[in-house]
Amino acid sequence: MFDTLDFAQDILAREISTTQSVEGLPSSNRQHLTAIIAYQQLVDNWDEDGAIAPTHQTVLAALDIALLLTATGQPIYHTSPGPLGEIMINLRNGDKSAELLTYPNNRIKFVRIGPNEAPQQGPLTPESLRETLQWLNR
Repeated sequence: MFDTLDFAQDILAREISTTQSVEGLPSSNRQHLTAIIAYQQLVDNWDEDGAIAPTHQTVLAALDIALLLTATGQPIYHTSPGPLGEIMINLRNGDKSAELLTYPNNRIKFVRIGPNEAPQQGPLTPESLRETLQWLNR
């Protein structure tokens, strides 16, 4: 089986201008894909406050989601590792925000935060991802 991480590193290793988009894909996502790949280099206590390093599987899960978002043209606003070994992918549109979180135990969830409505969260499934992107982009 082909490792998504190898695939992404091969693509990102090409010299592509950060001001260009590749075949209509958001060029800003390139830096976020590179950041997710770099999270595999973190070690436990990377924040000097006891944070757990993301596992290889967590990095792969986050990378799969980020590549899917990139392929569909969804700009990624921000990514970051978390203290429990999770990786967060943040999406924004106006005053709406969605977080897609991958955890070391193969758990993946979403959190939606919008104006004038209670935050929503739950497991990230193909259906909840579709609903989250539709909600974010209307």
